[in-house]
Amino acid sequence: MPLPVPPVPDNTAEVFAANKILRYNQAEEQIIAAYVGTYEDFWGVQWPPKGSRHTTAEMQQIINAMPQTTALAIIQSAEKFVQTYGDGLDIQYHTPAFAVTIHNESTIVVGDLKAIWQEPVSEVA
Repeated sequence: MPLPVPPVPDNTAEVFAANKILRYNQAEEQIIAAYVGTYEDFWGVQWPPKGSRHTTAEMQQIINAMPQTTALAIIQSAEKFVQTYGDGLDIQYHTPAFAVTIHNESTIVVGDLKAIWQEPVSEVA
């Protein structure tokens, strides 16, 4: 969530302070945008939801093709990112796009694509 920028300042220190806050807000927006792009690429999803370009079986094969410690590190780093930037991040990016279960702290099992990422069904009139 962007930090409030003070009104137009009257002195040099306030000008520098306002500019630093603006740059911080811009950097945070760029960090969140980069995370969202990486998330969508990793899970094969996009917003608004259109499903995933990967089936559950394909996503499981992709995870299995990685060293499990690497796949686990990716999932855990995403969790840490959400802890840090979650307030500025849309809710659908807070958890993996697919249901994920971790067994024995090393085996990752991919479940179904979560409902929020599934393409809405159109009603035919």
